[in-house]
Amino acid sequence: YLSASEVRPENISHDENYRLRFCPPSACASLRPGLRDIDAKTEVPPRGSPWRKTVRTPVYPYRVLEGVGDLRVGQGVELQWKMQFGSPFGWWFGCLEELRRDPGGETAVATLTFNHFPSSSRWHRLLVRFGDSEQRPCTFGGYTGGIRGVTLEERQHWMRFFPKEPLVF
Repeated sequence: YLSASEVRPENISHDENYRLRFCPPSACASLRPGLRDIDAKTEVPPRGSPWRKTVRTPVYPYRVLEGVGDLRVGQGVELQWKMQFGSPFGWWFGCLEELRRDPGGETAVATLTFNHFPSSSRWHRLLVRFGDSEQRPCTFGGYTGGIRGVTLEERQHWMRFFPKEPLVF
């Protein structure tokens, strides 16, 4: 788990591995794991990195997943999201309600629903432009990246963590 703030690592025993959600291998391969240099004057390096001209940083948790793929309306999807610009991305699970591909097919606008929130909640529905390498401000706060369709097994894994009824605040 990567955090925007310094936190002590938690030891999670093997019998509790259901609590973990890592970047799936199919997405990780698309994000081209490795290291890259970032310019500390124009990008925020990870917390704890020295401020110098360039900083070596792990790439994949910071890289936007590119492409529109073969997404289908009604499909379960994962959205890259992060609260702070310089933080790594995490993944949100939602449902693809609508998809409008832009001319040329490089980018698209998706309407996602997060059914663990009631339909009256401001966090229930989100419009996201994606497909290129840009991270964009999110109307919920934070920033969004790419979207990927999930397999049936990945969807079942997500459902283990979801409430039986929508969350009401």
